[in-house]
Amino acid sequence: AVIDPVTETLPPTAQSVPLFKQLPEGLAFDLAVVAAPTELHYSLVTDLLQRNHHVFVEKPAASTHGQALELVQLAEKKRLRFAVGNIERCNPVVGALRQVVQSGILGRLVHLNGLRAGGFPRNVKPGNNVILDLGVHELDLFRMILGPLNIVHGVGHSTQTSSIYDAAEISVRSKTGVTGTVHVNWLTPQRMRSIRVTGSDGLCLVDYLQQTCELFGHNLQNKDTIFASLPWHRDAQGLESVAVPVVAKESLKEQLDQLYLYLHGKAHILAVGDELIESVSLVEQAELQVARAHVLPFHDPHSERS
Repeated sequence: AVIDPVTETLPPTAQSVPLFKQLPEGLAFDLAVVAAPTELHYSLVTDLLQRNHHVFVEKPAASTHGQALELVQLAEKKRLRFAVGNIERCNPVVGALRQVVQSGILGRLVHLNGLRAGGFPRNVKPGNNVILDLGVHELDLFRMILGPLNIVHGVGHSTQTSSIYDAAEISVRSKTGVTGTVHVNWLTPQRMRSIRVTGSDGLCLVDYLQQTCELFGHNLQNKDTIFASLPWHRDAQGLESVAVPVVAKESLKEQLDQLYLYLHGKAHILAVGDELIESVSLVEQAELQVARAHVLPFHDPHSERS
């Protein structure tokens, strides 16, 4: 069934699916998918878990670390499945990147740089911001690759609406000393989604949208890795490069496949438990850092010049 207080009718392809304005008391089901505004996640998920339903919630799982912790603890108490839809985890190019990192071909990891820009939301509600909306993806992926992280610095801009960040730069550090920078904004006209991983021996460049993964460095082909047999290219300066094979897939479908595995107790890559909590905590820490740092004052371009 679909529960939506606003929608009056479903598309023709879904006419056989019941549509309700609110959740009926007697409706029997196993799993609820929560795709609602972020500020409603905590209350909706709490209600569904209290009713003994498994829950899959769109990112971010909640608005604060405390809320995320409560939800995970409630799910554990009820022995229910609870996961968050951090969609880029299910992008096949991220699987290729993880193979690169785990192979050791880049040497010691030094720095990660994530860029997620473009696409101003049609409706920006108070309480939402670009860190919560876009930054959660990169922060979650950095955590997935590096393990637990600390937010060390943040700065932001509110260029369109007072008190709502629409651009931000976040710096992180892992327990092993690897650093990372996340740049997010709603302002860039063209959508850009990429991550750059720099190691002591080479560079890996990933484009989420094109689903491409490329390696660059010197003497990488001679390393004993699964990438040695790929068709490497060497330029006049001796720089080696190669495209890592990626089987293009629709990330949303892959996410559903991973959800199926999780619900059946099999190995999966979804963010659950501590990783779910930290994905929210990192956003909260980043927001606090930005709030304490210099923020470009809001200026209404339509106001009269003094």
